[in-house]
Amino acid sequence: MGIAAAERCDDFGWHPHGRIDTTLVAKIAQHPRFGMGHAWSRSAEYALTTAPERIYLVLTVEGGFRFTVDGEAVIAEPGSLILLDGAAPTTAKTLTETARFVWHIDSTALDPNRARFRFGEPIGTSGAAVQVLTNMTNALLQAPPPATELARHHIAQSLESMLAAVVEESGDRQHGAPHHRDGLFMAALAVIGSNFHDPAFNVARLARELSVSERTLHAAFTSMGTTPRREVERRRVAEANQISTATALIPARDLAERCGFTSARQLTRALARAQGD
Repeated sequence: MGIAAAERCDDFGWHPHGRIDTTLVAKIAQHPRFGMGHAWSRSAEYALTTAPERIYLVLTVEGGFRFTVDGEAVIAEPGSLILLDGAAPTTAKTLTETARFVWHIDSTALDPNRARFRFGEPIGTSGAAVQVLTNMTNALLQAPPPATELARHHIAQSLESMLAAVVEESGDRQHGAPHHRDGLFMAALAVIGSNFHDPAFNVARLARELSVSERTLHAAFTSMGTTPRREVERRRVAEANQISTATALIPARDLAERCGFTSARQLTRALARAQGD
């Protein structure tokens, strides 16, 4: 979270500007021909690397972005996909708490002269293609990287084909998944941020706080490649790391209690899982 996530964004070609949001979460994977990632934060501002051979794509799941593309402002709303020409100077700023998927590709199929899009114009997403695309992205982010050049080539082709399918299925209306229409994912993260210090806080209580079923709650998190339990633990681990940095020689039991863990052993296991994340 925070600075470490901002450094991953920087490596991806999204260079953070201004104050780093300590709640920023970002996971990315990059290969010679393509890159992908998902991220969420309360606020963020970036300058994108100028790369004439590259196309950037941003799917805003919840929240919103203001892009400035070659001096012209463009607003991307929830459920919209925007394609950005890597040759054009571009900045991006979240308008509120925002969850998003991002990609970059060295494109062949996504040519604005042949496909149904123009650079810098958000398009509504609908249909199965966008769900398949985000599921594929989440799976690739969680799996080991492709071992061979041929495998990377096929994945790049598949990813580009799925992106092209999303563009072809796009329409004027922005639908979005039902569990994201009311900003459920980011609302849930806000509730986690207010309650994670309480060891009794769990997924069932989170669902009650939001007046939704646990099934609906899990669907919102699964679509972003995570789970409610994982995000509660992520906030507790981040708090433990921050306190450890600021406070010397704090007993493990006291640290666990301050961060919402039930025991020092639970804290130790969570820290070990975070190392492998």
